[in-house]
Amino acid sequence: MANIYLGNITINLSGKSLPGEANNLKFSDFKKCDIQSFLKEAEKGEKPKTITITDADQKTILEYFTEKLILIEAGGGLVQNPAGEILFIFRRGKWDLPKGKPEKEESIEETAIREVEEETGVSGLKIISHLPSTWHIYGLNNQKYALKRSIWFQMTATHWKKIRIQTEEGITDARWIKIPVPDQILDNAFLSIKELINYFQNHR
Repeated sequence: MANIYLGNITINLSGKSLPGEANNLKFSDFKKCDIQSFLKEAEKGEKPKTITITDADQKTILEYFTEKLILIEAGGGLVQNPAGEILFIFRRGKWDLPKGKPEKEESIEETAIREVEEETGVSGLKIISHLPSTWHIYGLNNQKYALKRSIWFQMTATHWKKIRIQTEEGITDARWIKIPVPDQILDNAFLSIKELINYFQNHR
């Protein structure tokens, strides 16, 4: 994926200026900024916006973010039932997919399966394929920003009819959604999740 998300802000890592884009920023200029101050300033305002970092390749830009921010990894699942529906959870007012951080000595695949089971009660999970990772930035309690890489796996489930949500994780709903996923779901999903679902629907 060629984007990092910060709330309703898209940081485009394509390296190429977008025609008519008001927020193009050369990578050489971006490196002169204090990244914490830059992100805090970018968050001001409520309107969605895109910031495109130019004149460098995606790998170089992404490596810079991982060097400057605390990197946190999570594993999660895009789970389908026999009808092909996708399992969504509703967390913090947004539609999301089940995911979480690894426990000690746990592979990322094991993490993804465990998190789906814990957050939704769905089991009998089997990993089918590895999907592209998504990236988003969020604030920590110490006012600093962290970069989270979510590593995704396409899964199937054999025990899927009974859903039991993990309310202590802020989850208030979970449901199976038909493909193509309706706009009213995607429009109220985290931007990174919307990107992943669109990728999946276009490549299945």
